[in-house]
Amino acid sequence: MELDALKKSWENLDRRVQQTVMFNERLVENIVSSRVTTTVDGINRLYNAFYVVLTIEVIFLVGILFGNPFDFRYTLQYVPYGLLLPGVIMAFINLLQISKSIRQISTGQRIDLYVKGIVSIYDRNIKFERWFGIIFLFIGLTIPFSFLPNKLERMGLSGAIGDTAIMIGVTLTMYTIAFRFGAFKNRHKEKLERDLKEWNKLKELVGKMEE
Repeated sequence: MELDALKKSWENLDRRVQQTVMFNERLVENIVSSRVTTTVDGINRLYNAFYVVLTIEVIFLVGILFGNPFDFRYTLQYVPYGLLLPGVIMAFINLLQISKSIRQISTGQRIDLYVKGIVSIYDRNIKFERWFGIIFLFIGLTIPFSFLPNKLERMGLSGAIGDTAIMIGVTLTMYTIAFRFGAFKNRHKEKLERDLKEWNKLKELVGKMEE
């Protein structure tokens, strides 16, 4: 009789332990899932802001190419803006594709697989981002030269060259500062990777409790 009671007590204890483990697993998943959801919502808000900015840039560039607000006289002066326009359009399309790919990942699957899916999308886009950044830097450095003919008439050779050099220096300084402060890093991707690491650590901890 005592043996049966002891056996029943062990069974009850084992059941409670299993329930505790399941509760901890669900708690871990809910915590990480909440953070991931917040991050993905942040990505969507950021992309919506980018859509607005890129649309304004497209309108601005079209205005330069067809409205000539800077009184350009030579076709060569339009070249940087003619190169920049398709680049901005490509950036817009790229954001749309990334956003679409993220939406296509099932949110109903295990949270770590969901995060890995989003991170893999960003990993595949790294090469595009690098080339895109290099091309935009190059175009940004050529833009000051589009104002050179007008400056030559107003300032003379030395003044025009000096002012153009200052504009190029400012552009390089802004890019350098932005790079040093991590403006070109994908903060959302880094946060998702941290959430994934925390998920793995918590799962490992729950696994040890189960043992």
